[in-house]
Amino acid sequence: MTSETAHVRVNIYLDDSDLKRDIKIAAAKLGVTQSAYCVDAIRQKLDGDRSVEPEVPKQKKRDVAEALDRLRSEIGPVGIPVRDLIDEGRVG
Repeated sequence: MTSETAHVRVNIYLDDSDLKRDIKIAAAKLGVTQSAYCVDAIRQKLDGDRSVEPEVPKQKKRDVAEALDRLRSEIGPVGIPVRDLIDEGRVG
């Protein structure tokens, strides 16, 4: 390990001894360490979890929309067309 490559350690306790054996076999088939195999599996799982958006109940969406409407009423007009705000956001 070089100073450029810092590693952190994660300990995982398995509830099934067969799983340990399966990891060992799968890693060997791919010619990688068990650690590398597990890191890859964890990254794949995290990527999948990140891509799934949580389901928001319709009532929650309605509540949020109503809260935004109340806020808009309290604030009043912004004084600049929305199209100009969008264009400004794209440029800056």
